[in-house]
Amino acid sequence: MCLGTDKPCFQLKQCLNHVTDWRYAEATLTHFTMPKMEQLLHALPDMALFVEVARTGSFRQAAARLQLPPSTLSRRIAAMEARLGVKLLLRTTRSVGLTPAAQPFYAQCLEVLDAAQRAQALLADSGQPRQLRIAMPVDLGVDVLGTIIADFAATRPGLQIDMALGSRAVDLLREPVDLAFRIGQPLDERIVARKLADIHSGLYASPGFMAQHGPIRQPAQLAGLPCLDLRTALGSMPWQIGEQAWPGAPGPCRLAANNVALLCRLAEAGHGIALLPQHVARPRVAQQQLVRLLPQASTPVWPLYAASAGRQLPPLVQALISHVRDRLDRPYLAPQTASAPRPTSA
Repeated sequence: MCLGTDKPCFQLKQCLNHVTDWRYAEATLTHFTMPKMEQLLHALPDMALFVEVARTGSFRQAAARLQLPPSTLSRRIAAMEARLGVKLLLRTTRSVGLTPAAQPFYAQCLEVLDAAQRAQALLADSGQPRQLRIAMPVDLGVDVLGTIIADFAATRPGLQIDMALGSRAVDLLREPVDLAFRIGQPLDERIVARKLADIHSGLYASPGFMAQHGPIRQPAQLAGLPCLDLRTALGSMPWQIGEQAWPGAPGPCRLAANNVALLCRLAEAGHGIALLPQHVARPRVAQQQLVRLLPQASTPVWPLYAASAGRQLPPLVQALISHVRDRLDRPYLAPQTASAPRPTSA
């Protein structure tokens, strides 16, 4: 299912009313008679909360994704453990893990929630829009979101999705767009933004460029080297490299573009240093077309949001957001570790 596999995702809060076989999961921990109605009302929601905590390994992260206060989530899990008479989670100051008894319980919970997803999918066609128009940046659509959204559409026969790619931020209040994926939170307070993931950046240049300009060991050196400027609807993308900060690309910037793919090509051709998303540059590094600079220095993290004109969304759009969020948890958006080889110091 969506929690760690390739099947479609779903909103935890929406699926809970569609499943009645929750008792199979709890039976892996305890034997009991038919529960009272009040127990039934708590079992499935708490099961979904438990799965989210176990999957993220963090009460804080799970609470943020579920839009619950961390204290409330912790109390719900503690009450669930008390009701079952079994400790489910091992809590430390840094992480949360499953107890041995909780591991088969977790597996059964995944099956229960998967059944909830299938039940909800039976109603997906009832009163739902049959066409969605989704706006997103060109690079994000080509490199990340396009195939994820196509996989979602493949699970819903008859659904048509129009993906509008462009560098301009669409006006969600005036244009016929159901959803927009954006890097950075919208400035308009009327727009509702739901954070999906973080996109980690890095500094990259070609091996030929580094052979010509020598090793780069400090961020301050960037001010004297050719850099490539990434332009957005709000102007140049700021650079924050370690303790050094610039409002745009530092150094003599003769080339600028509003397209990450083009800047990547320019960097490969030796025209300068580019600040690129790590998931875009990583395959070029593996092919020795680019090398990463200053891997030990911190670089900007760009938040990715799903934005809409209102808080109330059709279930189909909510399901799409959930699908994208869970797919973006996959390793290809994870940051590259600072322990990677540092060719710039050679």
